[in-house]
Amino acid sequence: MRLPSSLKVLALVPALLAPLSLPALAGQAENALLAKYAGSWRGTGEVTGPNAGSVVCRLTFKPADSGAVSYSGRCSFGAGGYSFRGAMAYDDAKKRFFSQSSAQGEQINTTGKKSGNTITFASSVDTQYGAATSSFALAGNAIKLSFKVVDKKGRATASAISFSKQ
Repeated sequence: MRLPSSLKVLALVPALLAPLSLPALAGQAENALLAKYAGSWRGTGEVTGPNAGSVVCRLTFKPADSGAVSYSGRCSFGAGGYSFRGAMAYDDAKKRFFSQSSAQGEQINTTGKKSGNTITFASSVDTQYGAATSSFALAGNAIKLSFKVVDKKGRATASAISFSKQ
């Protein structure tokens, strides 16, 4: 089955897929903040653009002994779906949250910015599908994902997906 390009880009959008090697971690408060996202999450949203429609996602977070949080998920869009996985952590030496990822042949490093109890990972990347920007926010009792992809023909596909804990 040929999936819409907007669905393929969902793999890149969180920019938090398939973790690479993570540096030494520390920071009890930061680790505790990440660990509170452990469990199952469900998200829904609408995709606008050439392949408009509803998107439904599942996400599971699991804390690791190192303080990192790994996750896996699946989004369904139209007649297709896409699975993903990744990790995020706090680097005590650099005093910042981060993710390292690889998806669809792209290598992406993203720094997370903390404001109150929200950690936001934002990225911009040029992919084989077009220019993609995304924001992935761990926001207290919610997770919010937004993205925009402008394809090689100049067509924009965008969405905002809100997750709640199950």
